[in-house]
Amino acid sequence: MTREEKKKANQQRMIDAAVHLFSKKPFTDVSMRDIAKYAEVSPALIYKYFDDQQHLYMEAIKVEGQKLIGKLTPFHQLSELVEQYICYMFKDEVLFQMMAYFMLEANERRPTIPIHNEIAGLMKLFESALKPLFPVDTRREAQLLFSTLNGLLITYKNYSTLTTEQALHRIKSLSKLYISHLQPTN
Repeated sequence: MTREEKKKANQQRMIDAAVHLFSKKPFTDVSMRDIAKYAEVSPALIYKYFDDQQHLYMEAIKVEGQKLIGKLTPFHQLSELVEQYICYMFKDEVLFQMMAYFMLEANERRPTIPIHNEIAGLMKLFESALKPLFPVDTRREAQLLFSTLNGLLITYKNYSTLTTEQALHRIKSLSKLYISHLQPTN
């Protein structure tokens, strides 16, 4: 293995460890030492590749966000995009958990994460699907739809009295109801 290949392999192990740990615990409960231990590298080695924990978190979100965007494209209608998003987030524990921990973390404990290209790309997908209905307030409506879908997922995904199938059905039904009430602006 060349030096460059070893460097890439180490970096990928660290990102994989970060993805795993950030999907199991909130950001503030994961330390760089935890990531190093899981990746089987020294904590000092992590700092050769990543400035800090937030940078590593952003890389973890980037990797998982790219997977999601790959699954969502192409789509032809808003309802198709919404269903693909729900199914992916419902079945993909990793990205769902990372996002849920981030959204539920208290503001003062939440990492300061700039809008990443992958999240911006995801919002662009929602905006393009909503543009025919909301040519003026597209961004706001896309953010509202995104928040609504994530709220449904957080509320029902692990609802104790529902089976997995019932929870997925409930989320899909409520999202269809939400979409059916969207009205074009005049």
